[in-house]
Amino acid sequence: MATPSAIPKIGVPSDPSKKPPTTPNSTHPPKLPAPKFRLEIHDLRHPAAPFFLTSVSDLTSTLETALAAIIKNLYTPSALDKAIAAGPKRKHPATFTPSLPPTRSVTVLLRDIGGVAYTTGKDIDNDHKEIHVSLGYIEHCATKADPLAEIVGVLTHELVHCYQYAAPRATIDGRPDNCTPRAPGGLIEGIADFVRLKAGLSPPHWSRPKCAKERSEKWDSGYQHTAYFLAWLEDVRIGRGAVGLLNDRLCRVGYVGDEGFWRALYGSEIDQLWDEYGIWLDNPNGLGNWENELINPAGN
Repeated sequence: MATPSAIPKIGVPSDPSKKPPTTPNSTHPPKLPAPKFRLEIHDLRHPAAPFFLTSVSDLTSTLETALAAIIKNLYTPSALDKAIAAGPKRKHPATFTPSLPPTRSVTVLLRDIGGVAYTTGKDIDNDHKEIHVSLGYIEHCATKADPLAEIVGVLTHELVHCYQYAAPRATIDGRPDNCTPRAPGGLIEGIADFVRLKAGLSPPHWSRPKCAKERSEKWDSGYQHTAYFLAWLEDVRIGRGAVGLLNDRLCRVGYVGDEGFWRALYGSEIDQLWDEYGIWLDNPNGLGNWENELINPAGN
């Protein structure tokens, strides 16, 4: 995307008695949340306004489908997590108890802004999220082969920012504590594009690397570059639920640094995982997960 989305700010729930339900030690996803959805169009005369309303005729259904993809890919533990625990590099069960952020509303604002889109929380209450989408970008989508898929892909990416974690919900005076360990921006954007990828909404200009040399320079380059790496962790190296476990760890302890964070999750440091990813790209049949089997993404 032309304009990076804001890394989500995570605050404590406004009402601690209304924390979202969790599902302890279960492979079933939590109940699909039902936030209030709103739409604001700042210029009805802009040609993108009627195009959006015609293309995305049921915005509520579109956002609910995106939310279901988020729950499936970030908040659903899997029985395959046990395969990680059984691996030679793990000593503890790789499982997690889903805990959704207390997002209460999501407002989609169509505005005449630069770039593509960004997501933020309201200053007065961060549990209320706003997805700002460029009217100019929507107008540009009309020239694409599948404008609806492009728009829905961006909305899905941005909605992930409303429901993913960047750091623990530690706060000072109701605002996020800047001292808490936060995930790199590239990882946050990569997780959002990972969900978009898993939802079958990757745009035509994305291309999965065919060899190690086609990788980005760093694992946290963000967006689709990191998304494909995360998909490899999920589908090949670790198993289903791997990225959900990562998101959960960001919620509970934060990103404590490259050294130790990834080993505690998956039994290997990030540099080693990145190198293995490159080796697998060069020889896909030579390195599978710890059960020595390739997990079929289509079967997720």
